[in-house]
Amino acid sequence: MSQVDLFGEAPVQPHKMLVLSVGVNPLDMRRVDVAVDLTPCTEPVKVEMVIVGPDDDELCSLLLVENRTWMIDKIMHLRKDAQPGGYVLHVGVFYNDELVTRAARRFAFPLSRAV
Repeated sequence: MSQVDLFGEAPVQPHKMLVLSVGVNPLDMRRVDVAVDLTPCTEPVKVEMVIVGPDDDELCSLLLVENRTWMIDKIMHLRKDAQPGGYVLHVGVFYNDELVTRAARRFAFPLSRAV
């Protein structure tokens, strides 16, 4: 495949993929705007995103099957209102059910809203 993406990068094979950036923006006590940029790839991949709360409990997850989008922007909804403390967004990229790359981003909800 000889296509070039908007940034001038040619797509890579799945085993060479990287998570280029992860952005997290809490919108309110139950919604989080998540932006993930991946290396463009020649094949569709599976992308899994999970938000873990201060007590290490999974508060929401998202699974994109046969993903062909390299700039992902999603709003994730927590199962319960956010509490004070640290949260972690975990991102995993899989090809043929094998982990290719991963990243994690720590964040917190503003205390004025999390009380």
